[in-house]
Amino acid sequence: MSKFKAQINAHADLTEDKMRRVVVNAIQELLQYITTSAPGVTAGGTRIEGKFPVVSSDLIRSLVSELNGGQVGSGQDSYSVALANYEVGQFLRFAWTSEYALRIELGFTGTDSAGRTYQQEGWHMVGTNVSRWPVLVEKHARINA
Repeated sequence: MSKFKAQINAHADLTEDKMRRVVVNAIQELLQYITTSAPGVTAGGTRIEGKFPVVSSDLIRSLVSELNGGQVGSGQDSYSVALANYEVGQFLRFAWTSEYALRIELGFTGTDSAGRTYQQEGWHMVGTNVSRWPVLVEKHARINA
């Protein structure tokens, strides 16, 4: 059993409707944390771990939202469409598809295929905020109890 499912099952006394509200609200809040932006370094900002760096908005707008394996939207707020149509038991996936998204998340040290050398720390906008998941589930379970 997945950790996610186990966390939801811990609240089995909730009706399916309440479970849906817990999941949808927790995911929505999590994605709001992940997409909280800060000016990127090349836009005059400084690296803030857990914030989404924005220079041209290409990266933050590269979000693709899927429900049960089918894309339901793309763009910064596309998760709203996926969450609006979500039912308990369905599969949601959210991904930033820009070719440099993983490099911004994790950082990159070395020379890229174009011969440019980088010593770039990761912003960890996804990883840092995903650690909030258990707290968000508990919070929304209390609200929807």
